[in-house]
Amino acid sequence: MNTENPGCLTGAARAVALVVVLPVRLLWDALVWCGRQLWRWILAPVGRALGWLVHHLLVTPLRWLWEWVLVPVGKAVWWVVDLLVVTPLTWLWRYVLGPVLRVVGAALAWAWRVAGEISRAVGRALRWVLRHAIGRPLAWVYRVILAPVGRWLRRYVWEPVATVARAVRAAAREVRTALFGGPR
Repeated sequence: MNTENPGCLTGAARAVALVVVLPVRLLWDALVWCGRQLWRWILAPVGRALGWLVHHLLVTPLRWLWEWVLVPVGKAVWWVVDLLVVTPLTWLWRYVLGPVLRVVGAALAWAWRVAGEISRAVGRALRWVLRHAIGRPLAWVYRVILAPVGRWLRRYVWEPVATVARAVRAAAREVRTALFGGPR
């Protein structure tokens, strides 16, 4: 495309595009500017103040409660849960379920591949049977019976009928011209 010497249609298209796009772009730039000012002067300071309040009135007391009251209790509870739940489940997964699922997954993958091979073999056999049981006999019937009958019908039935029909149309045209005159 030649951009150095645009044609008049290109110039007109650019002018129309500018007239349509310019107000949208100006509106967009104004909205972006308003959003930045809103963030800078209102939302960010209010967010910082709320963050300070939440940190000093909620997070600091909860952290103290967690570290000095609930953490020792939590450590004891975690030790019991780890000993009675996590360790047996880890052992069960590592030594029982994991190996069994890997074997089952490998068996399913092998069965999927074998089923695909069998499916392709059945498809090839079915295609061969259909070609030899239906396709070849139909081709023979068409080639040996239908095509010669069709050629005979065309030569000895259709062509004489078409010749007679052309002659009748020509005679009817002549009669119409003789009775009613030529085309207007």
